[in-house]
Amino acid sequence: MDLKKFFAELQRRNVYKVGIAYGVVSWLLIQATTQLFPVFEIPAWAARMVVIVLMLGFPVALILAWIYDLTPEGLQRTDEIESTPPVARKTGRKLDFVIIGVLLTIIAVMAVQHYRKSALNDAAQKSIAILPFIDLSETKEQDYFSDGITEQIINSLAHVHGLLVVARTTAFSFKNKEMDVRDVGRQLHVSHMLEGSVNRGPDKVRVVARLIDVANGFHLWSETYYSTEKDLLSLQSDVARKVANALRIELHLAETQQLARPPTDDPEAYDLYLRGRYLLNKRTADSIQKGRLLFEQAVAKDPRFALGHAGIADSYILLGKVGAISSAEVSTHAWPEVLSALALDENLAEVYVSRATLLSDFDWNWPAGEADFQKALELNSNSAIAHHWYARHLAQVGRFDEAIKEVTAAEKLDPLSPVILTSKAKILSAAHRYQDAIAYCHKAIDLETHFGAAFQVLAQAYLHNKQYSEGIETAKKYVEISSGTGFAKLELAYAYAIAGNKTESDRIVNEVTSQPGPFSPYDMAAICAAWRDPNCALEWLGKAIEQRSVDVIWLKVDPRLDPVRSDSRFADVLARLVPRQHPSHVPK
Repeated sequence: MDLKKFFAELQRRNVYKVGIAYGVVSWLLIQATTQLFPVFEIPAWAARMVVIVLMLGFPVALILAWIYDLTPEGLQRTDEIESTPPVARKTGRKLDFVIIGVLLTIIAVMAVQHYRKSALNDAAQKSIAILPFIDLSETKEQDYFSDGITEQIINSLAHVHGLLVVARTTAFSFKNKEMDVRDVGRQLHVSHMLEGSVNRGPDKVRVVARLIDVANGFHLWSETYYSTEKDLLSLQSDVARKVANALRIELHLAETQQLARPPTDDPEAYDLYLRGRYLLNKRTADSIQKGRLLFEQAVAKDPRFALGHAGIADSYILLGKVGAISSAEVSTHAWPEVLSALALDENLAEVYVSRATLLSDFDWNWPAGEADFQKALELNSNSAIAHHWYARHLAQVGRFDEAIKEVTAAEKLDPLSPVILTSKAKILSAAHRYQDAIAYCHKAIDLETHFGAAFQVLAQAYLHNKQYSEGIETAKKYVEISSGTGFAKLELAYAYAIAGNKTESDRIVNEVTSQPGPFSPYDMAAICAAWRDPNCALEWLGKAIEQRSVDVIWLKVDPRLDPVRSDSRFADVLARLVPRQHPSHVPK
């Protein structure tokens, strides 16, 4: 065979041009398939079938180009038409126009894709949400275990640089909901999702993990682990490493070392810790107390379990926040646990948040507390908890612009957290931005219809915005949700006081103060301020400071105290906010 004549014949029959045209048209079809099929929820196998058909069709197209030719009279067999240059040129020109048109289309599509990718990368490049792993155990009683595995994977990935990780509260809001993983990813504005399941038997644990690209629903990585209880301690670290590798993130040496270090070598201690965290996340006084006991059992099994000590400290801090124990009790019990945890592992961001909260909210040592918040964020910039509590700290000292920036960062990491949304509302209210505060309270209530703290902040925002009837009704709802505690009833008394109904306000105050149950002296000061009675307000503030009430941390900025803030004696009250004296606890 004369190859020169053969290739010349290929050119005359326009086989080259048909091949090029087929290739570019196929590329366009594949692009359209990958973009449109997910939108209409067409299965992934259908997209793969399109690619296979196009590949099989390529040699068929070349054979047909050899046999047939496009002429002015239509499609004819090449052997039956006269091989004249004019016909060849006309056929070639038609194919040239087709190829040029398709190439221009490709250039336009690539330009649009590049623009879209740039825009998406700004918002969601290297971002991930980890859905709660499904409990597949036969008894369906391992929720705490599957939730714990999920939470530890979130914590491990949160320490990876260059990766935005959606926080626990938002991720767990999708638990037990039947939703397409791509829809969840788009709702959270992340580029990737991690999902999986846990099946725990008597001796073995089977864990399945899958990393999914939100854009097309394809699996980037998946793996099945068959682990013993002891092996399980390093599983979440292995998942974090492999996810980072799949996302083409090169881990730093410090990150690799941290991921390689298990939190404890005792499987039973780790199981107790997971049970404790599960209860702590319920955020009721009873569940916190039960969680604390489990943390103490974990530490008894492994005294060097730093996260176990941190869990005990967090339990006491939360009990103080919900009013179950006094500020003095919080300090007495939480400080030793925080110091033990830091002595065991000085690179735990969670423990620095705990110490910062003790320093700021219970010891009133704001400079030392701020240093610890910054240290926690240096260790883990993905910590929504650190951003959240740091924002409240900044608001308490009157740095509202910085506070809103930090709480917005927390909101970005955990957008479906009613706690963070309510804190943002409280900060906005302290900054006298009442309309914005009202809007954020409603967002929180939409997520959790009986979230008491949101109703408390909403009532005050309404009242300060001179929407008195709405404020009173919201305060009543807060009393109902809180089961009529003295703390909640004083919120209603304040609502009546600022609305001008001193008779009803007096009645509620007398009812609360004459009964043996606890109430907040700080709230009594706010009611007196609404009554325009500065002597009464300053007297109750003095009592709140003596008792080291946890509410006093808002003294500098609380709008409820605005009516007495101009009193010359108010500065003397502020001067009494001095740090608790225990030098050994203060970071150097």
